[in-house]
Amino acid sequence: MPTALPRASLALCALLAATAAPAGSPVVDASRTEPDGTRTMDLSIEVPAPAAEVWTALTTSEGWRGWAAPMAQVDFRRGGIIETSYNLAAAPGAPGNIRNEILAFAPQRMLAIRNVQAPPKTPFDVATFQSLHSVVLVDPVDERRTRVSFVQPGYRSGEPWDTVYKHFAWGNAWTLEQLKLRFEQGPVDWKKKAEQAARK
Repeated sequence: MPTALPRASLALCALLAATAAPAGSPVVDASRTEPDGTRTMDLSIEVPAPAAEVWTALTTSEGWRGWAAPMAQVDFRRGGIIETSYNLAAAPGAPGNIRNEILAFAPQRMLAIRNVQAPPKTPFDVATFQSLHSVVLVDPVDERRTRVSFVQPGYRSGEPWDTVYKHFAWGNAWTLEQLKLRFEQGPVDWKKKAEQAARK
């Protein structure tokens, strides 16, 4: 496994990191402070696709590669792993990949995950993030539309919690928008996207 990312992959990572949510973001923020003082991040978006298609995008390797990351391997079962990387040359098992353990699921309704491996040099405290879990809710609006929510309970106040919260408030909103775009524009052509980023 090479230690340096190819130029196209570096450019893609830089492009993804620099992409900010537009001012008119369709993401709904229902985040709140709970009675015990902890904070729950609760972000959602309406996706123009049936719930079954959205569920496939969230729970299969091909589905993830269509919108979330160019390398994705999903072992969909309780205790299984969703492994992804923004590096086009990444292989399953690489130390720089993102790995999330599947804690629980209800088919086409709910998926709960917890991070067990983060990339090196993250801008937040990894141990703090890994003490949390994320819940993905899939709620049909009608036969052609689905509301998808990313919910992360358990945030405390102060550092390092505030930095983790800030990072994922942006990151989860951006991720939801990419899911919506996948069904508006079709699956992502990651090679083409990386080549375009490299020319900038």
